[in-house]
Amino acid sequence: MKWDLIYLDKHGDEDHKPQSWTYYRIRPTTGLGIPAGDLGSTVQVCRVKWSTFEDIDTPTDTPGVVGKISAEYNANKLLEQWGVDRERSILIGSVVVED
Repeated sequence: MKWDLIYLDKHGDEDHKPQSWTYYRIRPTTGLGIPAGDLGSTVQVCRVKWSTFEDIDTPTDTPGVVGKISAEYNANKLLEQWGVDRERSILIGSVVVED
């Protein structure tokens, strides 16, 4: 069983302007032949729609491995392209993804 972690970045807008907020997911994926979530697999990052959590963009697999600093670093660099600050982001939930 895989889990998507769903995050929200309000971009400093704490008022009632959710159309300006960014929702995104982070998912472990199979990489280099290593099953998702195991040490050595990659992570996938994608912006999602509220409230269906459907992908907005094509998901991007980040180089690096789950459980290593490189995966977090690479995911954060991708998020920066969308103006998302991981430190400011809020984990709002998780969704089970069918295998």
